[in-house]
Amino acid sequence: IKNAATLESLQELILRNSTLLQTAGCFRRVNSVEEKHEIVEEYVRWYVIDRNHSVIKRFIKDGLSTLEFLTALQKHPHVLTPFLYHTEKKLTATDLEDLFKPELSPAGSNQRQKESKTLWSDYLLNCE
Repeated sequence: IKNAATLESLQELILRNSTLLQTAGCFRRVNSVEEKHEIVEEYVRWYVIDRNHSVIKRFIKDGLSTLEFLTALQKHPHVLTPFLYHTEKKLTATDLEDLFKPELSPAGSNQRQKESKTLWSDYLLNCE
């Protein structure tokens, strides 16, 4: 549809893809070849956002609620904003270590020994 050069070819492509376009809510009669841009934009929006709305909503609600991340984001957006928006500054392992502080078991306990073997710092350095 995006590459249609004439009104006739656009109408033919719309007809050929009518089921998909009807599902997306952007099937209609066109009167000019310029309308193709609007149809493509509406379809892409449906395909990327509307079609996946429930999945995106579940991710935001359930996925970000893991480890209370969503709560922290809502209570302290100014703290997390630098990590969630694109900037020219490269994110480093030190930045992440400063952001997340582990709550370890008491020193000397068996659980603390297991926790100490966790390779969190190594993982961060490998990511960098």
